[in-house]
Amino acid sequence: MIQHDSISSYADIDTPALLDDHYRIIHERWWQAMTACALDVVILHAGETQFFFEDDQGPRFQANPHLVQWIPPEHAVANSCLLLTQGQKACLLFHQPEDYWHATPQAPEHLAPYLEVKIFPAISDLKRHCIEQATRCSTRPSHIAFVGPLTDQTLLQEGWQANPAQLIHRAHFARANKTEYELAAMRNASEMGAVGHAAAAQCFADDGSEFDIHMAFLTASAQNENQLPYGNIVAQNENAAFLHYQFQQRTSPAQLRSLLIDAGGSYRGYASDITRTYVKTDTTANSEATSVFLDLLERMQRHQDSLIAAVAPGQSYLLLQQLMHRQLGEILVETNILQCSAAEAFEAHLTEAFCPHGLGHLLGLQVHDVGGQQISATGDLCPPPDNYPSLRFTRPITQNMVLTVEPGVYFIPALLNKYDAKDQRFNWPLIESLICYGGIRIEDNVRVLPKGVENLTRDAFSVIQTRGGK
Repeated sequence: MIQHDSISSYADIDTPALLDDHYRIIHERWWQAMTACALDVVILHAGETQFFFEDDQGPRFQANPHLVQWIPPEHAVANSCLLLTQGQKACLLFHQPEDYWHATPQAPEHLAPYLEVKIFPAISDLKRHCIEQATRCSTRPSHIAFVGPLTDQTLLQEGWQANPAQLIHRAHFARANKTEYELAAMRNASEMGAVGHAAAAQCFADDGSEFDIHMAFLTASAQNENQLPYGNIVAQNENAAFLHYQFQQRTSPAQLRSLLIDAGGSYRGYASDITRTYVKTDTTANSEATSVFLDLLERMQRHQDSLIAAVAPGQSYLLLQQLMHRQLGEILVETNILQCSAAEAFEAHLTEAFCPHGLGHLLGLQVHDVGGQQISATGDLCPPPDNYPSLRFTRPITQNMVLTVEPGVYFIPALLNKYDAKDQRFNWPLIESLICYGGIRIEDNVRVLPKGVENLTRDAFSVIQTRGGK
């Protein structure tokens, strides 16, 4: 069923109870959306493989996420598509080429109780059958919708709707609330990420380079780079001030001070998104700055704890974003990084120079999952305030959402240099001494419960510690 061994040690989620519930819910969601949009047929197309410019090689194939909700990514192969018809079991048209250049993909036969599966060696036959089946189920071309990348126009017929906005809005809005199958997949993804993070922390303790730490994470989590939900952020020292730092130095800096690692696991297409920050305590260089940074790290952990405790159904994430900055103002004043009141630090927007990103985002089939600023199924939006342009989540929190909670504090010269060097609200000598540590981010993934949360990240770390202690 699974084509690699990297997830064999995690919980089996292919149980009748989980699958029955998942496919009932997503069938009903799409049928309801189709009814609202007056559609008879929807075609979810996986997409096609692409090549780099003037090359016969290309990036890894990544299937349409709307299809991956129905079909695990190892089965959501290029050119395949899913036909959805009102009131009928979905039908997967699976492309299984006769090939000797690449391994032949296997059809998801275990999903036969939930999907009709038809196998096609030739793309031309698959397209022909798709068109015939769609036109048989609807004589009105405008009541047929194609959902997917539009790189191949030969399947899209005249009169069909291509990615109709109202259908997409409804699909995005509904996806925020996870089924039990999806939650089980995300628990496994969290364990994969936690195993990788534990190995990365040990590698850092052993003075490993960014590249060493990256490789330790891959090995422990049993993922290759194509299986990661996003490119690992492995940032030592001042590199941690780049929010999406993309390089991996092969040698450690002469004076190793800190590590920020943002990395996750992917299980059946569902992601975890975990960040931890570590400090070298055995360094002899600038011990005062190290002491301040360690204190800052401890305060940031308590800061994150309080923000997680505030997550609840009906809560406004915009208010949590403001709470993050109010509390950050207190931390910066208490550590003498800012020399003004905490209220002034917040009201004058000084904290935003130390944390320019949002508190968190939806998580699921995509790391920055869709619909975060969408406040209705019909596509009404709640854009973030002007001073928080990077906030990806603004809609009211509801039960069974999975959110990241990731407060941060950074020493970013590009932002700090916008302030006058004579501005006495900033403790410039202390800030200058902390720039070489880059910054701190702590990120957990939480499922919203009727009261409180299920912390997928911390539960995963607890599981692997228990497992390692046996």
